[in-house]
Amino acid sequence: MARPVKGTTFWDRVAIHAELQKNGCLLFKGHLDECGYGRITRDNKLVRVHREVWKLHNPNQEITGVIMHTCDTPNCINAEHLIHGTVADNVADMRSKGRGRYLSGSQQSQAKLDEVKVLIIKDKLAIGVTCARLARDFDVSESAIRNIKMGRRWTHVK
Repeated sequence: MARPVKGTTFWDRVAIHAELQKNGCLLFKGHLDECGYGRITRDNKLVRVHREVWKLHNPNQEITGVIMHTCDTPNCINAEHLIHGTVADNVADMRSKGRGRYLSGSQQSQAKLDEVKVLIIKDKLAIGVTCARLARDFDVSESAIRNIKMGRRWTHVK
C-alpha cells in the first residue's frame, strides 16, 4: 500500500477511494481485506474503514461488538448503512437473509455423532442412564452428552 502524501488527512485518503453507487452505497475502492472490507492505515495501524466511519458519526458511543452493514456490502462506508450490534445480531441478520452455509448434525465434518446415535442417547437419557456412562459408550465428552440432554445441541433431532 502506498504511503500517504504529506498533508493529506486520513479522511482525504478515504474520500479518494470512495465511489457513490445508485443504490446509496458508498463503496471503498482502495485496499480490501480477504473478506471484502475496506482497509487503510491510520496512525500506523491498518483499520477497517467502515468502523472508522461509524466512530466518526457516533463519537459518544464505544464499539463493543461489530459494525453491521444493512446493505450487506462489506466495502460500503455509507454511515446510514452501518449499525452497531453483537456477533449474535450479525449472525441472526445473516441467517434471516439466507446468507451463509449452515451445516447441522452429522453434516458437520467434525461430528463424532450422527442423528441415529443421538436418538439412542436421548432414549437412554430418558430412562436414567448417566451422562458419564453415555459419554464412555459413545466416545464423546460428558459435556457433549449434557448439551444434548439440556437441548443445547442436536436440537433438530426429535
